[in-house]
Amino acid sequence: MSENKEQKNADRDMIESVWAEARDLVRKLEGTTVQRFAVQAGEYKIEIERGAPVAIAGHPVATGAGPGFGVAPGARMASGVFTLGDAPPADNRTPVLAPLVGTYYSAAQPGAKPFVEVGEMVEAGKPVCIVEAMKMMNEVLAGETGKVVEIAVENGEWVEFEQVLMYLEPAEA
Repeated sequence: MSENKEQKNADRDMIESVWAEARDLVRKLEGTTVQRFAVQAGEYKIEIERGAPVAIAGHPVATGAGPGFGVAPGARMASGVFTLGDAPPADNRTPVLAPLVGTYYSAAQPGAKPFVEVGEMVEAGKPVCIVEAMKMMNEVLAGETGKVVEIAVENGEWVEFEQVLMYLEPAEA
């Protein structure tokens, strides 16, 4: 029984090591033209693919919580492949996108007040939720100042990379 536990710990250590290496590579590749890469250690493999910025009539389709472009809601097929479809209807809302795959949490801990609620104004750079991945809590920040008009996921729900978490309407000028 202890051998099984030791193997699980070794597997966990290997996964954490691969994940740390992948995060480091993502940071190093920011600002480059690299769109896809893979990291493999033993039988564990992580593949990361960045979508090219998408624009329609010179305007970005969607922007994420951090720097750079995201994907339009519904542009991801079930396989995770990104597609360009018809232009979305005119919408002034900005989606806040999941920066990675993980579990969405609306508050810092169970029972705590949510970071944001529908109708609340948020400042750019303010934490709006957490996405947990491999026991690491990753704060998601508002990419711009605006009013939360919709929260698209439930607390504790599994989210995919660049899935829309919530929408912000721009602050009145």
